[in-house]
Order: sequence, then structure tokens, then C-alpha cells
Amino acid sequence: MHSEAIWQRAVLLAGQRRWDLAGKELRALLAQEPDHAPAHALLAQVLAATGDLDGALHEARQAVGADPELDFAHGVLAQVLWQRDELPAAATAIAQAIALDPDDASHHALLAQIRLGQRRFDDALAAADDGLRVNPQDTDCLNLRSVALTRLGRGREATDTLDASLAHDPENPYTHQARGFALLHQGDPRGALVHFQEALRRDPQLRSARAGLVEALKAKNPLYRVVLAWFLWLGRFSGARQMQIAVGLWLLARLGAEGLDGAGAPVAADVVRYSWLAFVLVTACAVPIFNLLLLLHPIGRHALERRARRDALCLGATVLVSLGVGLGRLCSGPVWTQGWIFWLILLMPVAGIGLFEPGWGRRTLQAFCAAAAATWIAWAIAAHRWAANATAVAAPSGGEPDPVRLRAALEATSGEVEWLGTLILATALSTWFVLLAPKGRPRRGIGADSDD
Repeated sequence: MHSEAIWQRAVLLAGQRRWDLAGKELRALLAQEPDHAPAHALLAQVLAATGDLDGALHEARQAVGADPELDFAHGVLAQVLWQRDELPAAATAIAQAIALDPDDASHHALLAQIRLGQRRFDDALAAADDGLRVNPQDTDCLNLRSVALTRLGRGREATDTLDASLAHDPENPYTHQARGFALLHQGDPRGALVHFQEALRRDPQLRSARAGLVEALKAKNPLYRVVLAWFLWLGRFSGARQMQIAVGLWLLARLGAEGLDGAGAPVAADVVRYSWLAFVLVTACAVPIFNLLLLLHPIGRHALERRARRDALCLGATVLVSLGVGLGRLCSGPVWTQGWIFWLILLMPVAGIGLFEPGWGRRTLQAFCAAAAATWIAWAIAAHRWAANATAVAAPSGGEPDPVRLRAALEATSGEVEWLGTLILATALSTWFVLLAPKGRPRRGIGADSDD
């Protein structure tokens, strides 16, 4: 078959999202013309859509090498690098594409998307505006402009931009999604819910709209609305600035508690001191706890992804164990119920798992929580044996143990179970990992909108 006919067929199949067939046609074309730069670039897009980002990167670089003056090749390379979360390299590639063809609005839209990922919201707004100067009705640039304005706290301007986008293309699911997020930032979860539902009606596989729908459902609860406002405000800052805010709050609580202690107000000092723990608990646990409650909602349980449902159920199981051990302690239960504080603190890293995208951070936290729980079980068994042995020493005849002898026997062998304090300290320190470790970014692209 003539190479031009193969190319046209591949373009048609890719436009229909028939990725496997499009890939076969492109490989057939490249077998005839190994230096066909557009074919390499389109094959990179096809591979990226199917999740093969390594193969996509190879093909995109092949395209650039075959024709360094082809802006489409640089644009596809930038798109693949963006999906791989290599944002500085993606920005460099798309800048080259813009230099070659500054009149392509899609190049400016991708640059705006990259700048949003870098949390450079002013630069994202400038890139979207550049694209709109090329094409004032470009829906992608309009939507990205609204996202940048929303992140900058300019909600009214974002709303005006989205109204213009909806007037131009009322059927675009991404516009409804952007409108939903804008309303969520403005504290209108009911209005946001309508637009997220519209986005999903038009594209049921749109993962980010489904995530927005979940947030809108949870934000109908006044308590979660406060938590969400905190998350949205914090999201306006870079990762480094977020770390500075977290450390600053910790120092403020520590110094405030010391000052109150010095002023002779120990109760107030304890309140301030433990406010940090409350802050960490709310920050880490709010999302999975409300996800757990959302499982009871007729819409919410279907909107949650499988991974979020698993995380919520895992947290729910930990909450039940914590309540059980805590109630046992209140009722003067077995000696191992003295470890109830461990389960209270463990709630934070267990809940924090849900904050991480798949990757090293999530795996590390999962492994730590499993190891910590297993260590506590080993301690509980040791504590039970320790108490039983001490009781046997204090009551060798099998009657009621003498309190003085029991206390002495317990103190003499206390080294067998003192390592609970080390476990509690390690678990408490893991909360810093929850707060400060990179959470990762959702997998981007067409394949990213599927459930895990």
C-alpha cells in the first residue's frame, strides 16, 4: 500500500481512538519509511494513550531527530514528558514547538498545563492568554485560564472565562469540569456537583471529574467544607512553601506551649501543644474518613475509585481496632490495652496512605503501617506473657496475687515490654512523612481517566 494511504488511515484510526489498529498502521509505515517524523510523533501519541510512556518517549525523540524543524514532533515530546511528570524538560520541549509555530494555540495550552503542574500559576495564566490571542475561542486555553485564575484566588474572573467557554462549546466535558472546580473553590458544592455530573454524563471515563464529584459530595458536610477550604488554600503554594507552612505551624504550637508553661498555664499549654496533633490528624484523616462515610451515599460509593474505597475501608478497620483497644483500656482490660495510644497515632499514617498517588511514597507508607501493626501485635503477645509470668511469681499457689509482689515482679521484668515507647515514637515521626513527602501526581493522559 502507498505510504500516504497508510498515513491517512493511521490518522483516521487515531482520531477514532482505535489505538491498536493505528499503531499497526504506523509501524507498517515506518517499516517503509524509517525517517517519517510525523509517523514517529503520532505513534508516540498512540503509545502514550495506551500507557506505554517509555515507548512513547523513544518514538517522540525519534520524531525530533528525524525532523528537528517539525513543531508537531516537539509538541508530542512535550506532551509525553508532561505525562511522565518531567515538567522542566516538557517546558523546554514545548517552548521549542512554540518557537517553530507560535500560531498553534494547542502549544500554548500545553505550556499552560505544564505551568499549572509546576504551580507557577501566573505563568500558566500568561500561557493561556497567549493561546487565546491566537484563537480567542480555543476551549482548552479558556479552561486552563479559568483554572489558573481560580488557583490565584480570582474566582470572578475565572467564572467569566468559563461562561465564555460554555457559550462557545456547551457540550465540552472539560469545561463543565473546570466550572465545577471553580465553584468548589468559591464554596458552592451544590453548584459544583451539577457541573461535575454534566461532565461525567458527556465523558463517563473522565477521572478528574469523578474526583471533583467526590469532593463536591463530601463538601456538602460543613465540617469537610472547612477542611477542603484549607486544602484548596494550601494548594495555591509550591511544595517548598507548603513545607514551610507546616514547619511554621509546628514551631508556633511548640513555642506557644512553652510560653504558656512559663506563664503558669499548663492546661492552656497542653491544648496548644496537642493542637499540632489535631492539625495532623485532621489533615491526614479527613479525606479517607469522609470517603468512608461516602460509601453509604448512593452516588458517592460509585464515584469513589477502587483505590479510594480500599483506603477508606482500611482506615475504617483501623478505627474499629482503635476503639476496641481504647474501650478495653477504659474497662481495665488486659495489660496489652495499655497500647491504645499506638492505635490512635497509627490512624494518621494509615489515613495518609490515601493522600499518596501510586509510587514509592505510597508503598513506603503501606510497608511502614503493616510493619508497625505487626510489631504492636508482637508487643501485645509479649505483654500478655509478661503479665502472666509476673502473676505466677506473685501468686505461686494459684490464688490471688499479692499486690506488692506483683508490682515488684512487673518492675523486675519491665524491660521485656518497654519497647512500646519506641514503636509509638516511630509511628508519631511517620506523621512528618505523611505531611512532607511528595504525594506524586495522578497518571495523566487518556489512560489516566480509567479506574485503578
